[in-house]
Amino acid sequence: MDRIPAGEFGAWLAGARAALRGAAGSEVPCGDCVGCCVSSYHIALRGNDRVVLRRVPAQFLHQQAEASGDTVAWMGFRADGRCPMLGDAGCSVYADRPQTCRDYDCRVFAAAGLLAGDARRAVINERVQAWEFSFADDNSRAAREAVAAAATFIGEQAAAFPRGWVPTGPTGIAVLALKVYTVFLPGVPRDEDAGARAAAVMRCAREFDAIQEESP
Repeated sequence: MDRIPAGEFGAWLAGARAALRGAAGSEVPCGDCVGCCVSSYHIALRGNDRVVLRRVPAQFLHQQAEASGDTVAWMGFRADGRCPMLGDAGCSVYADRPQTCRDYDCRVFAAAGLLAGDARRAVINERVQAWEFSFADDNSRAAREAVAAAATFIGEQAAAFPRGWVPTGPTGIAVLALKVYTVFLPGVPRDEDAGARAAAVMRCAREFDAIQEESP
């Protein structure tokens, strides 16, 4: 398998965490890969996704009223897993693609040492396995190992967390690992008790999300 440069890990990690906080978008060197467009993803649509909301065929537009009074909307996919906005020439709304698509970065799976999912994600999984990060220094390499360690702990020690707190899918696990990787860095005091480690992970996640909420 040919390797694909994923970028310098430390710089990528900083950018990915900024994107999670809403401070920046993701710049992914997709090339001609359309894995995320053909992998049976439901795409959340937000209020500023006006072009897609107008153009998505009615049978693929789903909406649900929340208890808060807000309406949640998302776009479904065709029987073959393809996004309804994907045509022969590529994405038909690329310039106005949903924010969900702008934020998607399959390098998060490579960083966490995970695949994106089952056979429906086969195209993405192939890309994930091809990504290859570079490392500017030992700190960058340690950060990569900490992200992977966080993902492993979250996936294997779900019982140490309150019921329903831990994401069960690879996307949620990988994203959470990016938020809390600092708990697993070398030199950070580490309690070997899984419950105590889980508590540290939850504190770190709350701190990360609090910064996100405070961002303009």
